[in-house]
Amino acid sequence: MRKEYSLFTASIESMIDSVGAWIDQRAKGGVIFGPSQYGKSNGLANWLQVELQRRLRAEVPLTYWSYESSASAAQLHNKLRRAASGGNPLRSKKDALSDLVEKLIVCAYRSESRYTVMVVDEAQAMTEREWVWFVQLHSRLELEGIQLALVPVISLQFNQRPLELAHTGSAHVSARFMLYEHQFHGILGIDELRAALLGYDEDSEWPVGSGVSYTAGIAPRPFEAGLRLSDYAAQLWTALFENLPSGYQGPHDYPMQSVTLAARNVLMQLAGSGNAWERCVTQDAWNRAVAMTGHKAHMALVSVYAGRR
Repeated sequence: MRKEYSLFTASIESMIDSVGAWIDQRAKGGVIFGPSQYGKSNGLANWLQVELQRRLRAEVPLTYWSYESSASAAQLHNKLRRAASGGNPLRSKKDALSDLVEKLIVCAYRSESRYTVMVVDEAQAMTEREWVWFVQLHSRLELEGIQLALVPVISLQFNQRPLELAHTGSAHVSARFMLYEHQFHGILGIDELRAALLGYDEDSEWPVGSGVSYTAGIAPRPFEAGLRLSDYAAQLWTALFENLPSGYQGPHDYPMQSVTLAARNVLMQLAGSGNAWERCVTQDAWNRAVAMTGHKAHMALVSVYAGRR
């Protein structure tokens, strides 16, 4: 299921712990929420299924769908059919619900407990009508002896919580899918940042299958000379702080987008630096790399919403 290179972070691990606990409880669902660009979607798409299967030592049937609005139940069911088929194109059917139910039953039977998980990304945009269609799907599967766990992933600002969402408006929907929740955080400290950057140095391959780490593949000469991105976690943490907007009022956990784009900016500089690579990892260089990511503008929005709590 992994679609691209992705850093595994403590926040992703905590999120997977929560979903694993929901599976143990045979929960009907649970909400994952947090600000946009903090790494929720990337972590779910790249790590959730593989890590759950490693921990549980069993197959975890999982469908991942990024929300698109639907004008009818049939349209929604056809979109979910494609997602349940791994995204492969399928011809639309008038009776899409029956085919969708059949596909999810087949998925669930790969699990000893007849349990299947469906992750719905960007679910904050769903209408009440669409939530009701999911309730109907869930009820149909229950009649077939299949337990579906729906995991909506919601991008919220810091002053919001899932059960306060205006789009829900239905206690029945909330009681079915939102009794469990997990708040997703960004990078919370230097040690966590260092562990994430270590992924570039050790726990990665670039190009894929080469046996060469991301850092070594992009900046081979500096890497041979001893460069490791993880050695500069303190400098990156300082740069993230220095690039906060004036009067910032939000929490000090930072978006993965800022981290990954800053690391990429530095690596691109290192790639063409030759023997003068050390100038690419000074504090000023890290400050410039973070400034190029749009970090200040993004955190200004976080600060505005945090100040309204």
